[in-house]
Amino acid sequence: MRLAAYSAIIPLVATHLALGAPLVPKRTPSASRSLFTSAGTDSNSTDTGSGSNSTIDSSPDSNSSGVSFAADPSINVAGIYAAAQSAKGSPLPAGSYPTSTDSDATQVQIYGDWLTLGSGSANGSSTQSNSSAPSNSSDLDSRASAGAVSAFHFIADMDIDCDGPDENCAGNPDGQSLTSFGALDASKVPYFVIPETFTEQNQNILMPNALGAIICDGKMYYGIYGDQNGDTPEAIGEASILVGQTCFPNATINGAQGHDAADVAYIVFGEQVPSGVGNNTIDIAALKTLGDTQVKSLQSALGL
Repeated sequence: MRLAAYSAIIPLVATHLALGAPLVPKRTPSASRSLFTSAGTDSNSTDTGSGSNSTIDSSPDSNSSGVSFAADPSINVAGIYAAAQSAKGSPLPAGSYPTSTDSDATQVQIYGDWLTLGSGSANGSSTQSNSSAPSNSSDLDSRASAGAVSAFHFIADMDIDCDGPDENCAGNPDGQSLTSFGALDASKVPYFVIPETFTEQNQNILMPNALGAIICDGKMYYGIYGDQNGDTPEAIGEASILVGQTCFPNATINGAQGHDAADVAYIVFGEQVPSGVGNNTIDIAALKTLGDTQVKSLQSALGL
């Protein structure tokens, strides 16, 4: 991560959390990835970052004492995924990236079709602006108060990020102790990674630590935009190891192996930042509450 880019986003970061760590460059995702298909039950992970043992349970209907970052079962995940597949009318600036550094990597485009959705539209298209992005943050605030929803999305693969305290996870010899806005623990925090150039050129639609909904293997989980990819070339489609292992519990997911198929939907609510984001950990309950609220608004706007 270049310091110039870091300086550019300081005004945005300061409104959400106090920064205590510098931005750092992202490593090149491993080319040694395998194609996985998976099904089955979700796995659990334990968060001890707060000093006491608490379970982060990824299953949507768990009866355990832990909290979940899975979407509410009432959400039409299949319908939203299908809508994401077809919403390709508004490619965003600086929004095209390969899924890896391989010469035959899939090229992925980030779309802004859902940046100006109204909460009551029949199919989402009737209330969209012709512009690819809101002109400023006050536009987003006005739409939010009126019940509107704003998100951009892309469909990519899922490389694995092990930065933070778990930087030396299996298969990850070149991990880094910091993430872009702190030192999030990749084994305990559900976060995803966005290419640095996109974040620089689209600051008006993306806040650090913004909410995201990830659809993988027919399931939806919530996370935050917690890290950036500043490689050359920059790649797209990456999430913390917690997200990878939760999405694909029957596959071998580690620092060297992710999910290679470009069939994971990333929906980013760039104006929405959950409360309780710390340097190493986040409030998973707050993440889920905000996630369910925003996704249900999106579902309504899409007429699902």
